[in-house]
Amino acid sequence: MTSAADPLFVDTNVLVYASWAAAPLHAHARSVLATHRSNGAPLYISRQVIREWLATLNRPRTGLALTDLITEAQAFDAHFAILDDTAPTTANLLALLPQASGVRVHDVNIVATMQAGGVQRLLTNNPKDFAAFSHLITVLPLV
Repeated sequence: MTSAADPLFVDTNVLVYASWAAAPLHAHARSVLATHRSNGAPLYISRQVIREWLATLNRPRTGLALTDLITEAQAFDAHFAILDDTAPTTANLLALLPQASGVRVHDVNIVATMQAGGVQRLLTNNPKDFAAFSHLITVLPLV
């Protein structure tokens, strides 16, 4: 059983929505993150999430300058605890992959990273991507 103050891993899509003012769920994502912070939940991301965030937002359609994205990424550690890909993360990934038929490796790696970091809750706008791991983590849908 988890509580509102338990650590929370933030999936890339939520971070994108919260960061990009033109995103359709921008205000909602910011509000949900603020609520979790006010409940005392430590917020976590990983280096993988930072790479995915950069890859998503560093596209012409966003209109965002790379220099601004780099500056924002450099400030993430002031707002989030950042989990690294470690040997235990890789071991978890390799152990989880057989349970993840059809699930993309980067989603499995998020679960592996959460396990290595001791984080059991995930905030995402793609809860179906993590359904195979509902016995391991608590998935909180953004909407």
